Amino acid sequence: MTTMLCSGCNEPIDGVCLNAFGMAWHPEHLVCNICEKDFSDGSRCEEGSDGFAYCSQHYMDTFCPKCGGCGQAIVGTVINAMNMAWHPEHFVCATCKQSLSNSFFHGDDNIPYCEKHYYASMGLLCEACDKPIITGKLISMDSKRFHPEHFTCTFCKKNLAGSGYKKQSDKPYCNGCHTRLFG
Repeated sequence: MTTMLCSGCNEPIDGVCLNAFGMAWHPEHLVCNICEKDFSDGSRCEEGSDGFAYCSQHYMDTFCPKCGGCGQAIVGTVINAMNMAWHPEHFVCATCKQSLSNSFFHGDDNIPYCEKHYYASMGLLCEACDKPIITGKLISMDSKRFHPEHFTCTFCKKNLAGSGYKKQSDKPYCNGCHTRLFG
C-alpha cells in the first residue's frame, strides 16, 4: 500500500485525507489563501487561477469581475460595456432604469443611458415630440429645444420657424395669437 503525501507539508497522511486539485491534503493544510478557513466541514474549495485554494466568497471577491452597477462579484452571465462588467439586471438606463441589453448610449459622465435619456442629458430632446434632435437644425427657446417643424404656435399651431413669435408662460405664440389672447 502506497502512503499518500500531503501536498501542503509533504508528510504522510495517516488519518483523514482531503482530495482537491488532483492532490491529497491533511485537512489542516488545505485552507483558503485569504481567510485560512479549512475545508474539513465539506464546504466548497475553489482553485484560483494562481493555483491556491479559496473559500467560495474569497474566490468570487478575488477572481470574479465586479459589477459596474452594484460593485458585487458577477457569477454567470456578464455584460461587458464601457470598460466595465455588469450584471444583466444592473445594466440599465441611469434615468429610467430600462434594460440596456439591446443598445445603449454612453454619456460623457461615464453613465449608460437609453437613447431618449442620452439625448435629454445632452439637451437635445425636442420639447414638442419628445424625440431626439440628431441631425439638421434645431430651434432653441430658452432651455427648450425643438425640431424646426415642431416649433409651432401654442394656440393656432402655425409653424414659427424663421418667423417672429412671442413667449407667454414659457410657451411660443405667433404674434397674431399673442395679441388676441394676451393683448
